[in-house]
Amino acid sequence: MMDQKDIVRFLTTTIDSFIQDRLINKEQRTQHKDQCAERLAAEDENGDKETEVEYSDQAVLANLDWGIEALEEAINTYNMETKLARLDYAEKMLQVCAMLNPKQKTAGVPNSYLSAWAHLNLSYLWKLRNNIQSCIFHALEMFIVDPFFARIDFAPELWKNLFLPHMSSIVGWYSEERHKLMMEVIPESSDFSYTADFDKVFNESLVFSMRPNQLDKLQKLEQLYGESLDENTKLYAKYYNDCMNSDSTSSKKVIPMLPIAEPPMTPLHELSRSVPDFVKFGPILPKSSGFSMATRRSNDGLNETNRLELCTRVLNSSNLENLTSNSNHSKGEKSSMWGAKESIIEEIEDDSDSEHYDASVDSDKINIFSPDLKTNIKDEDVEPKVYRSNQKDQMQSPNISPMESPRAARKHSSPNPRIHRKKESKFLRLLSNRFKGSTISDHSLSSSPDTSSDHIFNGDEEEAMVLNNIKRKNDSQTASVNQDNENSLGLNDSSHCESEDGYQSSTSFPKLGKLTIGSKPPKDFVCPITGQIFSDPVTLETGQTYERKAIQEWLGTGNTTCPITRQPLSANILPKTNYVLKRLIVSWKEQHPELAQEFSNSNTPRGSSCSPSAKDIAMISTVQRTTDSPSQKFKDDYIRQRNNRFTRVAVGASPTSVLSQAAVETIINSLTPYITSLCTSENLQDCEEAVLEIARLWKDSKTDPHIQSYLSKPTVISGLVEILSASLNREVLRRSIYILSELILADERVGETLNSVDSDFDCLATLLKNGLFEAALLIYQLRPVFAQLSEHELIPSLIQVIQNKNEDIDGFQLSIDPGDASIAILEQILMGGDEYNRSVNASSVISANGIPAIVKYLDRMEGRRSVISILLCCMQAEKSCKISIANRIELSPILELFHAGNDSVRGICVEFLSELVRLNRRTFSNQILQIIKDEGAFSTMHTFLVYLQMAPMEHQIAVSSLLIQLDLLVEPRKMSIYREEAVETLIEALWQKDFSNNQMKALDALLFLIGHVTSSGKSYTEAWLLKVAGFDQPYNVLMKAEQLGYHDNDLMETMEDEKNAMKSWQKRVASVLCNHENGSIFQALEECLKSNSLKMAKSCLVLATWLTHMLFTLPDTGVRDIAQKSLLEALINVLQSSKNLEEKILATLALKSFISDPTAHEALRVYAKSIYRILRKLKKYSTVAADILKALLNLNSVDVTELWSCKEVVELDLSSNGEVLSLLYLNGQVLSGHADGTIKVWDARKRIPRVIQETREHKKAVTSLCSSVDKLYSSSLDKTIRVWTIKPEGIKCIDVYDVKEAVYELAANAELACYVTQGTGVKVFNWLDTPKLINFNKYVKCLAVAGDKLYCGCSGYSIQEVDLSKYTSTSFFTGTRKLLGKQTIHSIQIHDDFLFACGSSVDATAGKIFSLSTKMVVGSLSTGLDIHRAAITSDFIFAGTKFGTIEVWLKDKFTRVASIKMAGGQTKITSLVSDVDGMMLFVGSSDGKIQVWALD
Repeated sequence: MMDQKDIVRFLTTTIDSFIQDRLINKEQRTQHKDQCAERLAAEDENGDKETEVEYSDQAVLANLDWGIEALEEAINTYNMETKLARLDYAEKMLQVCAMLNPKQKTAGVPNSYLSAWAHLNLSYLWKLRNNIQSCIFHALEMFIVDPFFARIDFAPELWKNLFLPHMSSIVGWYSEERHKLMMEVIPESSDFSYTADFDKVFNESLVFSMRPNQLDKLQKLEQLYGESLDENTKLYAKYYNDCMNSDSTSSKKVIPMLPIAEPPMTPLHELSRSVPDFVKFGPILPKSSGFSMATRRSNDGLNETNRLELCTRVLNSSNLENLTSNSNHSKGEKSSMWGAKESIIEEIEDDSDSEHYDASVDSDKINIFSPDLKTNIKDEDVEPKVYRSNQKDQMQSPNISPMESPRAARKHSSPNPRIHRKKESKFLRLLSNRFKGSTISDHSLSSSPDTSSDHIFNGDEEEAMVLNNIKRKNDSQTASVNQDNENSLGLNDSSHCESEDGYQSSTSFPKLGKLTIGSKPPKDFVCPITGQIFSDPVTLETGQTYERKAIQEWLGTGNTTCPITRQPLSANILPKTNYVLKRLIVSWKEQHPELAQEFSNSNTPRGSSCSPSAKDIAMISTVQRTTDSPSQKFKDDYIRQRNNRFTRVAVGASPTSVLSQAAVETIINSLTPYITSLCTSENLQDCEEAVLEIARLWKDSKTDPHIQSYLSKPTVISGLVEILSASLNREVLRRSIYILSELILADERVGETLNSVDSDFDCLATLLKNGLFEAALLIYQLRPVFAQLSEHELIPSLIQVIQNKNEDIDGFQLSIDPGDASIAILEQILMGGDEYNRSVNASSVISANGIPAIVKYLDRMEGRRSVISILLCCMQAEKSCKISIANRIELSPILELFHAGNDSVRGICVEFLSELVRLNRRTFSNQILQIIKDEGAFSTMHTFLVYLQMAPMEHQIAVSSLLIQLDLLVEPRKMSIYREEAVETLIEALWQKDFSNNQMKALDALLFLIGHVTSSGKSYTEAWLLKVAGFDQPYNVLMKAEQLGYHDNDLMETMEDEKNAMKSWQKRVASVLCNHENGSIFQALEECLKSNSLKMAKSCLVLATWLTHMLFTLPDTGVRDIAQKSLLEALINVLQSSKNLEEKILATLALKSFISDPTAHEALRVYAKSIYRILRKLKKYSTVAADILKALLNLNSVDVTELWSCKEVVELDLSSNGEVLSLLYLNGQVLSGHADGTIKVWDARKRIPRVIQETREHKKAVTSLCSSVDKLYSSSLDKTIRVWTIKPEGIKCIDVYDVKEAVYELAANAELACYVTQGTGVKVFNWLDTPKLINFNKYVKCLAVAGDKLYCGCSGYSIQEVDLSKYTSTSFFTGTRKLLGKQTIHSIQIHDDFLFACGSSVDATAGKIFSLSTKMVVGSLSTGLDIHRAAITSDFIFAGTKFGTIEVWLKDKFTRVASIKMAGGQTKITSLVSDVDGMMLFVGSSDGKIQVWALD
């Protein structure tokens, strides 16, 4: 048994995994929402029609809808600010439904259902916030509030993992009870083994043979079983909840008691492993039943509704395993648990409501499952006959196996896109199984809206054909047929409209309902302004609902208040349509058509066959769901174009296009035997010959409408589709497609007939993959939705169609070229799905080498827009393909389309051109721009300018970028209307704080305008600026990754041309942007830098840095002051507040431009102290920081003493080793030489040094340490010089040189060593020969080497210069001799071509600074203390005196800043060194201590 921690861990892992999968699978979330909406709609149809829906109920449903919508927006957005805002809003909306009283109803819907739905979405929400505790709480609360729908609708797979293992006893009890009941039904039960023949217990055929009282028992058993599952699910959910709360909140850790699931009776067996999953889940309620089972459980007996529910449960039991085995569906597919069998049940329900059904007959006396059910069904209603015959076959063939076919039915059926619909009559869709040796496909039954009534069979001949077909199929059915195919007839909705042939459907059974005199629509359905029923309701912030057009007119007249409440309205933009209210109104209209017509403000008749089909609606909704795609902006135009594209003018009744009546009859008579053969023959060859003749006769008829109507019968369509699935003759297949294409072109209802069976589309997709290119034409005409296209992976096949030249079918000219159809399909695939799907699909097009072939289609006027859309998708998905497109494409067709197209077409053309010119070669980009500028008969720039003035903002940004680039192909003139309008548009976009998306697009356009673009199409301006600032790493990494360098075979002059072109281009862009309207862009950037969006602020900082950097390379026109006033404080704020190193360096680079401006000095003085420390830390990364720091310290307005601060970090007591005679800093390490001959190596990368090595190879005091490259040199009083290798782990002695004299000072490198002994002069040793003495009769105290010169600080306050190449010496400086005291130079340091000499204080001066080039004194250190040791950094001079004081001097101004007092009083400073960054100071003293100071 698991302990509490294991339970919590199990809950966390299971629920977190489930929620994570749901968040990843957008299609599943959309499908789940549609399923729940279908249940709500079904409940609305089944509920009380006279009950008005209160506005408060509408508000609750609207809150749930808005909450789910806001949550979906949060999931899909990448903007963290937007995501958090939408999550907060979603939480408020969902909490309203989550807190509903579960025992009540809202608008007829159980509150428990709404609350559970809300808890599921709140679980998603808390997962997005990374709060797993709350996520688990809401998931469990869902099972507590409504366990029934939680396990069958909301989270069946989660229920299976969390609760089903505890239900084994209940499942065992149910199985045994059902077994007992089945024993009464099975005639020979003595041989029936429960464990061996378990499936027979759930055989649906047994239910058909049950008596009413047995059905009543079974129904009660099902009900009790479901209640037991629900009660125990709630029990365990509460237990899990207690475990979570106890684990997180209770300090005493009280462990909850584990509950036990108790069945109504104790079973003899627990058969959970042998029981199928569909049994374990208990009774399943179909979506079309609403909440009937959950809300109308009765013990009064088995009424007709409950019996149908029970049969639905039983008939679908064989499919319910999909609930668990395929719970995570992909690509928008649904579980097929409610397949063909559900359609049969729904048909019976429809008939039970019709006027042909005698409702007065006692339901208990009628066995609805009996084969003898013939009462009150008309002769022309074929469906009951088909049902009986199929049932009989089903009883005979219990063991059935599926077969593969090009038209194999999919495992999952797509949802019906129209939820609110009237239940209409069905027509027959013949799909016979009659070809011997052919593969037969499965067909699930589905309904198709808006189907023409001419598909209903009329006439004796057709009826006989139908019945013969049915009889033949039933007689020839064998055990090899799939069990799911027991109903080979699809049931489709028929239209109420009259067909062209005058046929009219008489099989529709409208629901009975009488309207009372004076009745009115619900008041909440009527607009208070117009007095008419809502068509497009919108709910304002005041809670009042109005018709959209009416409230728009109200606001358009200048009103700013709500018409009813008179409360002021804060929002200028109307909210989205109240879809919950709109759905309720649509449902009400269907129930009360007379009232709806009377109070409706629309005269358009409903149910017209000319209305868009369900496929159109689904396709439009699919396109509208796509976001951030290039074609998103043009989806409406795309839908219109797709509907109108390739449309042929309808055949009129003119003498040239219509055959005579006699000719029509002749052709029909000729067609009849072939059609009969096509529809009835079992010989495939006969059917193939019939297709060839039908195609010929159809062509000869010149597509006469009468012939077309005759061929559009369902029998003919069915026969042609079966030929497509069975035939292997390529010519026959092509002719079949030709006929179907022509029929669809003449009457779209034929396409709807094909769409009603999903396997028809599967068959066409298979044919296309197998190389039948003409199938692309039929796929296009069927107008499939994105989910259908994506699941078949058609892109490689479509590319093959586009790449191959298509020929006519032996004189049979196709209405649409398959290549054009493939282009249209390919565009739909690339437009559909989310960003990831678009990227993957575009990459598939590129990898299939489709770009060259697609580009060639630009030569055709038809479909040109689609080609541009496809190419744009490819460029945005994979930037590297732009070079390939740019090298192949002809721009004149695009410009022609732009000149001739509407605004939408122009928008996509501009976006395409704007993307195309973003290349990594400036010269190539300029060539393309020049072609755009010069191509065409009209002025491209003028056309762009006109479009700029009327285009939407997102298009204005793209066309503005193009206009600026076209204008800058030549040197900018003082005035250009094109350039001025374009720049002004971009700057206006930067000011639009309420439209952050436009601001971001404008910033991106400006950054790409600079021209730094990688080969993958990304801007690398930031990396380039960092390189300018001395931080090369990002630039070098980018160059290596993107391979921006030119190839080896590129000529040097090509590289030089590119460099010059880039330099010239940047100057032009900077000049145009900076000088526009006296620097107005800097004011706009100031506002953008304040944005809360990190991405926008970063882009703005990059642009501002580039502009200020380039500004000071241009002539000063007064714009510099504007830039400084606008940006200086913002840049300092970035430097102070940003946590990002790159942002700090960018701000530093921008500040450098202002450091020379006197007007900026005052602002720098104010912030000097706060930015001083930051700049010191940035010195190690950026040379610009060092430059600014130096300039800052030298400003007269800045008091350096205010900036200085230091702090003692640690004092290291090394007195056991004697005096610290020498210190050396090298690569993050400090080396110290001591009086006892010890050398210690310290790790100085952290504030407190630590010893990593200690060596004592010298016998006496180590007097000096110096280094060169990777070698360390040490001198000692033991008369040796040692050479060491330096490694991170320490030093190692490799050479020892015995110089025969004690060494007091050393300066060495790889070529020679210069050292001082007790005598006068200095000795030079080249590591090989005998040391040479260079004697100038002075005692040397210190040495420094610079190149081939050696500088010696001597007694007598003089400096000698030794030429090491000639071994000669000259006097560099001679001081004034004093009578009293000894004047000596104790320390010489060389830094930045200056020599710093420090020693005895003479005339209150203890140090002098010389220029090595002029040998002139450039400064002095005025102090009365003798300086014994000195250390020089880039900013300061540190002078150590013999009395333990270190004086700090500003290096460039030679002014004293501060003094540091050593601990220990009058101790002598013997060594002094600073780290390379000047951040740490290490001081060695005569008392054997090392003090470490942090220089902040």
